[in-house]
Amino acid sequence: MVTTLAGSSRTGSAHLAAQLSAPVRRLIRSGVAGAGLMVAATLLALAWANSPWGSSYDRLWHTEVALRFGDAQIAMDLQHWVNDGLMVFFFFLIGMEVRRELSMGELVQRSRLRIPALAAVAGLVLPALIYLAINAGGEGAVGWGIPMATDTAFVLGALALFGQHCPIQLRVFLLSLSVVDDIGALSAIAIFYSDEIDLVALGIAGACVLAFIGLSRMQVWRGPAYFAVGAVMWVAMYESGVHATIGGVVLGLLVSAYPPRRAEIERAGSLARAFRQSPEPGVAREAKLSVERAVSPNERIGAVLVPWSSYLVVPVFALANAGVRIDGALLERALTSRVTIGVFVGLAVGKLLGVGLAATLAVRLRLGVLPPGVSLGSVWSGAALTGLGFTVSLFVTDLAFDDAELREEATVGILAAAVVSAALGALFFRLLGRGGGAPERPDALDPPVDPAVDHIRGPVDAPLTLVEYGDMECPFCGRATGVVSELRGRFGDDLRYVFRHLPLVEVHPHAQLAAEATEAAGAQGRFWEMHDRLFAHQDELDAPGLLDHAAGLGLDLERFARELGDGTYGQRVRDDVAGAEASGVEATPTFFVNGVRHAGWAGTDELAAALLRTDPRGTPTERAAAPAREPGGRSPVAMSPWVRLPAVGGLAETPDPTGASPRLDARQLAVLRRAGRRRTTTAGEVLVQGGSSEWDFVVVLEGTVAVVEDAEPGDGEQPRVVSVVGPGRFLGGLNMLAGQRAVRSVIAATPGAVVTLTVQRLRQVIAADRELADVIMRAFLLRRAMLIGRASGLRVVGDPRWPASTELLETLTAHRIAHRWLDPAEDATARSMLAEIDALQEARPVVVASDGRVLIDPTAEDLLRAAGTDRVG
Repeated sequence: MVTTLAGSSRTGSAHLAAQLSAPVRRLIRSGVAGAGLMVAATLLALAWANSPWGSSYDRLWHTEVALRFGDAQIAMDLQHWVNDGLMVFFFFLIGMEVRRELSMGELVQRSRLRIPALAAVAGLVLPALIYLAINAGGEGAVGWGIPMATDTAFVLGALALFGQHCPIQLRVFLLSLSVVDDIGALSAIAIFYSDEIDLVALGIAGACVLAFIGLSRMQVWRGPAYFAVGAVMWVAMYESGVHATIGGVVLGLLVSAYPPRRAEIERAGSLARAFRQSPEPGVAREAKLSVERAVSPNERIGAVLVPWSSYLVVPVFALANAGVRIDGALLERALTSRVTIGVFVGLAVGKLLGVGLAATLAVRLRLGVLPPGVSLGSVWSGAALTGLGFTVSLFVTDLAFDDAELREEATVGILAAAVVSAALGALFFRLLGRGGGAPERPDALDPPVDPAVDHIRGPVDAPLTLVEYGDMECPFCGRATGVVSELRGRFGDDLRYVFRHLPLVEVHPHAQLAAEATEAAGAQGRFWEMHDRLFAHQDELDAPGLLDHAAGLGLDLERFARELGDGTYGQRVRDDVAGAEASGVEATPTFFVNGVRHAGWAGTDELAAALLRTDPRGTPTERAAAPAREPGGRSPVAMSPWVRLPAVGGLAETPDPTGASPRLDARQLAVLRRAGRRRTTTAGEVLVQGGSSEWDFVVVLEGTVAVVEDAEPGDGEQPRVVSVVGPGRFLGGLNMLAGQRAVRSVIAATPGAVVTLTVQRLRQVIAADRELADVIMRAFLLRRAMLIGRASGLRVVGDPRWPASTELLETLTAHRIAHRWLDPAEDATARSMLAEIDALQEARPVVVASDGRVLIDPTAEDLLRAAGTDRVG
């Protein structure tokens, strides 16, 4: 039985985007939308400041607002309340983002952090150095921190606009880079842009940090308690001389992040059922708290604050700080201002070169690897966008300069750099993305099979590799298991099968959990058993069903449930999904045959043909005919054929009066050289072994090749050289295309070179080149015509004294079938015919029908069908 497979499961969005954690997806969505609002707020601020009502802009943001408590007060203008107060929420979220990424995000695996961290550090240092080089000794030198930071929201928005076809891993890479970038920029603010330190106030802030930690340890989940601690800490930080927003970062770093806890989820479910049975306030409160504890505070707070930060805090900040009155005087100052030039060059050039060069060097020096699907070209495109330093750059501008003119000059540099960086990013994505269209879909497996990571069925070192990207809930993947089973039965230990996950969560809601279940089973040594069981029961992939399957396999249920609930293997699945995106996978199932994506039908026969066609060892005949190498890598030694070899050296090339062995021209030889496998030959080396069931079409390039047949009675048991073929001629026949065994051995008579083609490859060449096909097929027909001759009836070629000949003669006589015997020992024509028959003749006659068919060991029925009307009487 042969299985064919038609159909696949597809999803409408990027596979990896659906695999990202909810906070990261929320950040990307809000970042894109927030960037749009930020641009709108910036344009509004510029329009307002440069309108006839520009004075009202200054009056509004410089209006003093004070908070008084008895004799104590905090008084600032409205702009500084936004910068020092409202922006605390923005920096609090940055601290939370850093904590989340380090605890359960992309930076859990520190190896992934090397390249983005190095790129981020270079992107911090180089712009600062460029700024200092331009402003050294000037009053604007203190603003060196302005070009250091990157605005993540602006970068994500620009990516959505210019890099629609960029891999989702590039977004993740830039998010990882921004985490390190934020740490560096905030550290610079805390250390270098703080006023004189008040140690008492700083000590109170430290006590607030301890109180924050204590509330978390005591599992106090009430928001007002944390808000009260945060408010006291903000006041203490404000009075300490360290910028108050740094307190927000510190508190954000303390907000714990962890995957949903299975035990709490189960407890919440139990309490919800209890509340349904007994709706009492105490039970309701316990159920509510249990639900909250199941999800980390980091995710719960982020779900509430991220939209407020993106849609209110940051746009208001842009509205309060971007309103620069751009007139002739300012532009004239900006064109020559070292502050403007330093900020502009630092952001637009320093960021690009710092990030791009550092990433390139890190890859070249093998300090790390880029995520699957991310090329250096896409990294450089993203590096161009890191010059969008809007929010933090404006923030540092306010901290660095008390002089209003310097602030205006820096703001002009920031805005100009944002425009140029966005334009450079668009240009880079267009040039490096093949004209701005969808990039060419990759077809190579990325990453390659790694026995230390991948799940492999079959010998780890098997020469043939079949990789499947599948979805445990995909019905087509379920059918593909039959194809894989048939292939493994057909190829045996020559094939290793690898399964990788691609859960299409948008169309198969249970696929992700089922994929993690196979990994959890794999941790207990039962991956393939769970794999087979889930595909056999695709209607039982919910959580209870997975536990039942685990119990049926005898797994440690407590460990299985805990790991499944904690998402222990979620990253393992996401790694596979990232590889699928990097490899150009668009649907499930998708197969990779020996490292290359298979296109078209994925049935047993189609995949088997692809495995044979791309066998890294060459074709079966090439492997059989390849000269053996002795241990130590010495030169190959010529093999002796199964017959005793005659002296083949020094023989002249056999003439071709009939045209059955034509000489190919240069073009035809070039076609065959490209299609075949070239090999150097030594005198006496066997190219085709007599009796072999699989043998190749041979084209002589250099030297000569001898065709040798078995000895016949009366020849002294010595094999005979039938012909000698020289450069440009070929060996083969119609019976080779029919898959019959080779009668003769083909031996290199003199040193030279040949090209060999498998039968399948020869068929492809014939199908593609009509002229060459005509030459080869006409030669084959002429060779067959030599066997047919002019006589009617059957021709029997063989020695009548052979026992097999006696049996054949009795059959022919009994059925009154007309025939003619040709004894090769006496008839030169018979000897020539026999030389052209590629069939095994171990003292057995060969029957040639009138239509040219060659019959070996024919039955009476075969003879009657071949004879047709050619019967006696």
